[in-house]
Amino acid sequence: MKWMVKGVLVAAICCVVVPAQAWWGGGHGILTEGAVLALPEEVPAFFRAGGAVASNVVFDPDLFKNRGVSTLDHAEHGEHYFDLEYLKGRAIPAKRYDFIALCQELDLDPERVGLAPYSIAEWTERLTVAFAEHRKWPENETVQQKCLIYAGFIAHYAEDICQPLHATVHFDGMKQEDGTKVGKGIHEEVDSAVERLGFTPQGLAAQQEPVAFDSLLGSVVAQIEESNGMVDEVYALMGQWEDGENFEVRALAEARARRAVGFTASLYLTAWRNSEAIRLPGWLAR
Repeated sequence: MKWMVKGVLVAAICCVVVPAQAWWGGGHGILTEGAVLALPEEVPAFFRAGGAVASNVVFDPDLFKNRGVSTLDHAEHGEHYFDLEYLKGRAIPAKRYDFIALCQELDLDPERVGLAPYSIAEWTERLTVAFAEHRKWPENETVQQKCLIYAGFIAHYAEDICQPLHATVHFDGMKQEDGTKVGKGIHEEVDSAVERLGFTPQGLAAQQEPVAFDSLLGSVVAQIEESNGMVDEVYALMGQWEDGENFEVRALAEARARRAVGFTASLYLTAWRNSEAIRLPGWLAR
């Protein structure tokens, strides 16, 4: 999933290296810094001050979609989206391999449907374990850096599914019955909005109230369903997304950007709260 990039060299590199992305340019970085800034004081100070690290790592999942590392490229592609319509109302299983089994039952290719719910939940649980290490060794800077690196991965996938076109089969053009598409190219227009419209981490973090989720995967699925439900709103503005003065465009883009920041911050808070119950093995020494 693409974005309009500035500069011939950058554009050429992206065309070769990365076939599909979201929140292009500085968008992912802006959203991730905003998510860190939005956190309450109960989250450790090192983490709340670590937006620069997390917002650096947040681009890595798109870098992994590189033909030069073909095994990784193949594995990474489906982690960024979830085309909800393919399941036709079937419940999304709690675990990755159960989902793959469901796809086999429905004669679906898991990569075609997408695996974003599991990439988000699994990386959030990795951060949960890393936070548990921090609780035990609060002065260990390596553990702190690990927490911030994991945060970057969480942010990427979480922010992706807050972009409605990452939660639908109509990811770049509305599919018609005859197989044609109306609106091809809209994906890059939406992806570019965060940076192009001048949103800032501070502005997007303001008045956010992150919550700790009772059900991690359930909350991820709910976010995918919410995003999928906004696809028609995105397409209603087709042909207008590059008009920075359009009130409806700015309002919808800001709403999705703020949702991405709030959702990501809530995942961080969930990981922190849940880390208190994690029991680390006795052999572990840091």
